[in-house]
Amino acid sequence: MLHLSDLHAGIHLEQDRMQEIVALSNALGPDLIVQTGDMIDISPSYIPAYVHAFRDLHAPLGVVTVLGNHDRYTGEEAVVRGCRDAGQVFVKNGCHVVEREGASLALLGIDDPRSWKFDDPQAEDVDAALRGAPAEAFKLLLAHRPGAWDSAVPRGIPLTLAGHIHGGQLYVPVVGWSPGRMITKYVMGHFQRGESQLYVSRGIGVVGVPIRVLAPPEIALFELRRSGGPAVGRTVTAAYCPPDPPSA
Repeated sequence: MLHLSDLHAGIHLEQDRMQEIVALSNALGPDLIVQTGDMIDISPSYIPAYVHAFRDLHAPLGVVTVLGNHDRYTGEEAVVRGCRDAGQVFVKNGCHVVEREGASLALLGIDDPRSWKFDDPQAEDVDAALRGAPAEAFKLLLAHRPGAWDSAVPRGIPLTLAGHIHGGQLYVPVVGWSPGRMITKYVMGHFQRGESQLYVSRGIGVVGVPIRVLAPPEIALFELRRSGGPAVGRTVTAAYCPPDPPSA
């Protein structure tokens, strides 16, 4: 399963770069692709370029997408329509089920919250998504903001994927500080609490100043394995998108 987040198609990421990201993603050969929001950066004028590039993004089990805050700024309906025009399944506070080799995976997709607060757990949105999930399915929460994990844990959701923070676009090693900590306690990477796991992508694009320092852009590839019963999420590799186009 390949996880994309925070593309921010716009002035800092145009169609040629999007096509490279699509090619790299397809080359990794995922069975399923998920996107956790912020496909477009504010202006709807970038939606056609996104559609043109991302209609070539393919996986046997499809591409499943949820909404980010910049998608709302752009125009929610226009972004959703663009994603669907690109062949994606858009999930809004609901559930999309995929099946493979007798196992069911319930993708719980929630919208970015309309009113922002620090690490919003989005409990009502998570409950709405859960209502459509088969009891026997392995449940995977797709959320733009990682604070939703605080609702996933007590509800027994074993895996949550999120983005939004870009790793703060700046990371200070040793002290482990990032400006992203002013927004959330879950800035980037893997977190675990009991049997529930969270992975926060550093995303691909940028907001504001087009700079990343020790917080490189990221495409994450996961493997879900059975462990005597339900599947278990585990990060097995990650491919990083360099700021300049990759050489042949």
